[in-house]
Amino acid sequence: MQLALGHSTPTITLNEYVHEWPDVLDRTRALVNSALGKAEAAATPAVGRA
Repeated sequence: MQLALGHSTPTITLNEYVHEWPDVLDRTRALVNSALGKAEAAATPAVGRA
């Protein structure tokens, strides 16, 4: 995706568009914790984020 958008790294792409998906950090954290076998704390919904 980054190449199609002309970004040199995925970090630039993520920094540019992460605000479009406000709950992505919570979902990503849950996925990483699951992959690492950590007990997932109660996920906090993305209520009140814009």
